Amino acid sequence: MNSIDKKRYLWVVISAIIQGLLLGVYAVVPSGPLKCVPLTVIFLVPFVFWLSQEHWGRRLFDFLLGLTLVLLIFWLYRLWSWYSPHGSFDVVPSQKSDLIRVSMTVFLLIPFFQCRIAAWSWKFPYSEIFFQLCRNLFLLFQASIVIAVFWGLLVTAGLLFDIVGLDKVPYIVFNPIIAVPLSSLAIAISISVAIKHPGIDSLGRWILSVLAWLLPFFSVLSVIFILCLPYSGLKTLWSTGQASTLMLLLQFGTLILANAAWLDGTKPAFKNKFIDFLAKISLLCLPVYTVLCVYSVGLRIAQYGLSTDRIQAMFLVVVTGIWGLGYAGAVLLRKWPGSIGKVNMASVLFMVVIVAVMNSPILDPYRLAAFNQAKRLQSGEITPEDFDYIYTRFNLGRYGNQVLEELSKNGSDPVKKGVASAMSVDASEYANYLITNVPPVSMRREIISGAKVFPEGSKLPEEYINHFVNEWDKKAEILQNVQDNEDIAFIFADVERKNCTGNLILLTEKAGAVYKIDAKDFSASPTLIGTIHGNFEINKIFSGDIKTSEPLFMDINIGEKTFQILK
Repeated sequence: MNSIDKKRYLWVVISAIIQGLLLGVYAVVPSGPLKCVPLTVIFLVPFVFWLSQEHWGRRLFDFLLGLTLVLLIFWLYRLWSWYSPHGSFDVVPSQKSDLIRVSMTVFLLIPFFQCRIAAWSWKFPYSEIFFQLCRNLFLLFQASIVIAVFWGLLVTAGLLFDIVGLDKVPYIVFNPIIAVPLSSLAIAISISVAIKHPGIDSLGRWILSVLAWLLPFFSVLSVIFILCLPYSGLKTLWSTGQASTLMLLLQFGTLILANAAWLDGTKPAFKNKFIDFLAKISLLCLPVYTVLCVYSVGLRIAQYGLSTDRIQAMFLVVVTGIWGLGYAGAVLLRKWPGSIGKVNMASVLFMVVIVAVMNSPILDPYRLAAFNQAKRLQSGEITPEDFDYIYTRFNLGRYGNQVLEELSKNGSDPVKKGVASAMSVDASEYANYLITNVPPVSMRREIISGAKVFPEGSKLPEEYINHFVNEWDKKAEILQNVQDNEDIAFIFADVERKNCTGNLILLTEKAGAVYKIDAKDFSASPTLIGTIHGNFEINKIFSGDIKTSEPLFMDINIGEKTFQILK
């Protein structure tokens, strides 16, 4: 092994350990400033280095430095958009959507720069870009197999350690601080070894040839699916709740199989003309999926407004739609497969532009979601009671807090009350709520105050509200799934057969508690006397549905002891 290889392997190991430690800490820390780390940089830059390590030299370092600077610029803007005017990083929105968007873009851009480093020029055929992309994909594929086997062996070893009494060993190994660095190291080493092995390219071509023959069958399924829609109706599709996801998967599958079949577009995919025609039919189905996806996501947005998750869904729909329209257009214009390279490169550049703009104020998902929800509130599309003030404050960062400030100045009295309630929530308590599922005190009070009380027209005394707010932690097994006032109800009903001054039932979706109360003196705290369990549909309960009944059996006394006879 020469000195260059030694340096390269050393840096591969160091980068894997650093990445693993940082990701492990990120996974362990539940909330706070450490959740603001530049996750895209930590995750992507080492992977790009491992995939491009055979081009070891100054140009590779310059490429990695440039990539790091771009990702840091994106991250600095995102950090600014997260930082609310109140100056708190106790609660930080998830970086998942940003990581998915940027990872997709970077993975598709790596082959351009790998070819540039290898050729010393930007002039190279599309075939080189395509096969470099495939090579990167196969390197990651074999790395996933290695990591699966690696952890399979560790799980087996952990079971053996547990059997012989060394149960602390698996606990240590599977701790994210240890497990994630081990995983990063295994992936990095497996990629390094595979790059040196000439069989990786042969394996890749074999996998592509197998995938190519799946396309005709996939095309038949696509045609059958679309032809059945007029008979089944879109309502059946929407009823699944996963319509957009299913159709996006169909599009992704078609795009992957099409590239596996036609490769760089220089040769026909199938010698048989009928099979070749059948395969092209699947490409003509892509715009249909795009229209259905746009309609599906559009319905959700029209009904519930914009959210960061719906904007992410629309991003995926638009990106796959551009590819689908390009492929279908090329088939209709009889320029397929020769134009596959042009369509792919144009689509990648289009995606780069979208991702860059989404990491700026122009199409920032947090800004779009915050102002859209505020607009729906002000226009009357949603009531002040239905507006999610807590989500706006803690999940939409600076823009969400800006919206709340404007609503507190110009909103109606119910809106101002909702804003004040949300702003009174302590950030550290809310961060703890995300971990323990126990709402902060101000949220508990709002939930209990807004809960249904039976008989209809009854009102929960302020003393009881204070009691349940303070006792929430102690009733965790009953209140663990209560997140808003629609998840809980209170019922005044006499359920004791003797010595009864009154009873109050606290009811949730899965359980309830029965309290003895003094109907004439609300200053006395309710006393717990029993619990009930079952599936209770809180939203469907009416006063007329609630009644008490005599037990089937009386208690029986034997000597000085009393026994309850259960049915």
